[in-house]
Amino acid sequence: MDQSLRILTTNDGSRTLYSNRYQQSFHSVHGALTESKHVFVDGAKIEDLFRSKPTATILEIGFGTGLNWLLTSSLALERQIQLTYNALDQQIPTANLLSRLNYGSLVEATSLNALLIKWRNAFHNKIPDGVYQLKHEHDSVLQLFIGEATEVNLPTLAYDRIYLDAFDPTMNPGLWKIEFIQQLYDSLLDGGCLTTYSAAGHVRRALEGSGFSVIRRPGPPGKREVLAAWKS
Repeated sequence: MDQSLRILTTNDGSRTLYSNRYQQSFHSVHGALTESKHVFVDGAKIEDLFRSKPTATILEIGFGTGLNWLLTSSLALERQIQLTYNALDQQIPTANLLSRLNYGSLVEATSLNALLIKWRNAFHNKIPDGVYQLKHEHDSVLQLFIGEATEVNLPTLAYDRIYLDAFDPTMNPGLWKIEFIQQLYDSLLDGGCLTTYSAAGHVRRALEGSGFSVIRRPGPPGKREVLAAWKS
């Protein structure tokens, strides 16, 4: 087991990881599953997106344990949506840790969780920097970029939704600066949405300064507010 990570059981019974390096949990200790659904799937109005078109593209900053991808992709499979899900992260937890999180029990599409664990198991420890594709049902694909997110050249007008789920700005400041958020804005399609668990004032100002229309939403348990930012 990676000694820098340990498993926590959160208040809704779902599990998450705690990073000794960043001194933070990957999800809210008040409920990992509850937070992911409320902040990202519901906050980005994924149900509405899947009702409006047969294909969708999503970018996630901070793939982590894969919970946001798993929930979103499971819903896409249920709705028979062709989903392209791009995710950026420096590293992915080991197959052993992913298996012990038991996320397959949280969704109907258990094949998705098994796919991720099988892929991760092909690497003994650290995954080399690079781009990896995991194809699954309905011609959907998970494309993982392993490396430094700020070094990726994001395409313009490419994504319907963006999940900004990196470790918080005190620990990972580069992913919350206006320069990076401007790239996220430019990569969104018109009418697209970015959602994040952060409601910090400087994050909101960076979103607004990049051109987003920002909405404060009630937060999940343990958090007063979260943000949803729309590109008009």
